[in-house]
Amino acid sequence: MIAEHYARKWQAAGLIDAATARAILDWQAAHRRPVWLWAVAGTGTLAIGLGVIAIVGANWDDIPDTLKLAVDLALNALCAAAVFVWWRRQRAWPREIAALLLFGLVLSGIALIGQVYQLQSEPWHALALWLALCTPFLALTTFGRLAAILWALVAVVTWFSASEDVARFFVKLAVLERHRSAWDNPFLMALLTYLPACGLIAAASLRRLWAPARRQADQILHLGIAGLIAACSLVSAISWLSRSDSAAFGPIAVAALATLVAVAALWFAWPPAERRVGTLLLAVSFAVWVAALLMAHLGGHVLLPSLEGRTADLAHALLFIVYWAILGGMAARAGWRGLFGLAFTMIGLRLLLLYFEAIGGLTATGIGLMGGGVLCLVLAAVGWRLTRRVPRRSAGATP
Repeated sequence: MIAEHYARKWQAAGLIDAATARAILDWQAAHRRPVWLWAVAGTGTLAIGLGVIAIVGANWDDIPDTLKLAVDLALNALCAAAVFVWWRRQRAWPREIAALLLFGLVLSGIALIGQVYQLQSEPWHALALWLALCTPFLALTTFGRLAAILWALVAVVTWFSASEDVARFFVKLAVLERHRSAWDNPFLMALLTYLPACGLIAAASLRRLWAPARRQADQILHLGIAGLIAACSLVSAISWLSRSDSAAFGPIAVAALATLVAVAALWFAWPPAERRVGTLLLAVSFAVWVAALLMAHLGGHVLLPSLEGRTADLAHALLFIVYWAILGGMAARAGWRGLFGLAFTMIGLRLLLLYFEAIGGLTATGIGLMGGGVLCLVLAAVGWRLTRRVPRRSAGATP
């Protein structure tokens, strides 16, 4: 139905003729897959798996530990053999699925060993061991985007699970007690959100050195850029940092080093066009991130006492708008319609929030709702016109 709808629509627009439309529909009919039958089969398989889990869970205490470990080891070995067989036969999808199943089974084995032998440790220790064991074979056997997304999610979750220990590590970097305030402050959270984005960008650059894995590297790079934009947007939008009187120079120094590493990785692995855009994005994001922290740092001292209350809110809001305006300009020049539309939307939402923050009372709230609705409609209309004028990006460009 969807293919027929678009084929008729393209034919009515004069993009294809009747013969081409009929050929498209015939090809679609010949390659149509029984989605509902696949759904029923998948439901049945899921029911069987849940039934097995329920039976095992009900009798878990009665199952010998050696049997548990033996079954888990057998499943891992069977899945590893499947990965090897499909790799030898050059079957991409079966190999990717088997590798991802093995990826999950390894974590279940680590958890099972910890439960059987009553091992006590931080959760991130198991996650870090999981990544250390699985990253090499995932890098060798998977080239799809799904594996890249899962690996990146696990890496980010591991990082934030270890956030307390990482924070303590940064505090220990202050050798002298009088320098301890440079680390032991709220700015560490901003740093902990900034560093994994740079790490993903560097990991994507390393992954791109292997030609078969370049699509996977692109996906990791997209996730890293998204994390970088999210981290800078978060720190520029949160005005509670302006009430901190702690030093921000320690986190800024580490963030600068991480940014240089990411830039060096980009210039080492990516073509000139991509690395120029990536370097510019990193530079702008780092500048906005540093500006937000310096505003917060100076706002907590007598150097800039005016950055308090509503003034601080307005300053952070303007920084947020400026950052997304720059991103929108970069997106328009590069032909990234999605990022341009998102930038326009974020600016519109922040302006709308500023509009509501400036009013008070029930009557003013009603007027604000109507005015905000009109503002949203106007922004949507203007954004639609501007987005259509943005040229489509060329194939192979980094979004």
